[in-house]
Amino acid sequence: MQIKNESYLKNALVLAYLGDSVFSTMVREYLVKNDNLKPSGLNKLANSVVCAKAQALLLDEIKPILTETEQDIMLRTRNSHLNSKSKHSTLTEYSKATQFEALVGYWFLNDDNARLTEIFNNYVVGKL
Repeated sequence: MQIKNESYLKNALVLAYLGDSVFSTMVREYLVKNDNLKPSGLNKLANSVVCAKAQALLLDEIKPILTETEQDIMLRTRNSHLNSKSKHSTLTEYSKATQFEALVGYWFLNDDNARLTEIFNNYVVGKL
């Protein structure tokens, strides 16, 4: 993959901001296309993976397969000053979730759809 420096150098929390939206949209799109639940059921299922606790676990699962660049993004995000915390998770879970979201934002900005799809299909779909 060719790195686009302008997105790689963005503030890690900006990548997480974008990644949060991208990941949420991916989960919701998958559920709408693959499930016959009512909206309340869809929302409950989506929230089971689009939450800090679940995203923290996802980060732990994918850590062994991260490239050096992806590990750098994860570490830059971890070292960023978080201005908020989730009501339903620990500070550690929230930090890991933010790191996961930053990776998603990075892949999205770099048009790395293959990596997004790989992570989503191998680590998320089985949880839905």
